[in-house]
Amino acid sequence: MFLTMDEVGRSLAGSVKLLNRDPEGLGAFEVSFEAFWRSFAAMLLVAPAFVVLLADARLQAGLPLEDGLFESPLLVTRQALLVTGCWLAFPIAMVGLARLLGVGRRYARYIIAYNWSAVVATTIMAAPHALHVVGWATAGLTTLFLLAFGVLIVQCRWFLAKTALGVSGGVAAVVVLVELCVNGAVTAAASLLA
Repeated sequence: MFLTMDEVGRSLAGSVKLLNRDPEGLGAFEVSFEAFWRSFAAMLLVAPAFVVLLADARLQAGLPLEDGLFESPLLVTRQALLVTGCWLAFPIAMVGLARLLGVGRRYARYIIAYNWSAVVATTIMAAPHALHVVGWATAGLTTLFLLAFGVLIVQCRWFLAKTALGVSGGVAAVVVLVELCVNGAVTAAASLLA
């Protein structure tokens, strides 16, 4: 159940196509029981983005980067909970939502594409944090970039839900709203560690 370079390349290329609203992107993903579970291993590919997010979290907390990224176990735990929690909580919540919407048979295909597109989404969202860490963007400009990139990711998630689940645009919007609420709950829970 290891990821192969072929699967990584195909899946990331499919994710970029979905980001560009190309429905052919769905054809890039293998749909099987094994591929479903391997799609969760794609989380390992965002390790560089995690480092960037952790570095920016240290800056925002007023901690110097020179002391080392992992010198604050509480901050590391909080960031790890944010990344893994947002990655895992929505697919779990989506089990019930898929049944409620009557699209349970398309759940696996949707989650496989969702997990792989999360690699692209996380990398895109890490870019403004990287600019802040290296001093090329202020905190305010970083927030503006995050808002703009967030809109891009939300439209991709909407298109993914509409295409992979075969639902109307309105139902796809509900799916995205549920995702945002779940991720907001995870973020609120992780902030309790601060």
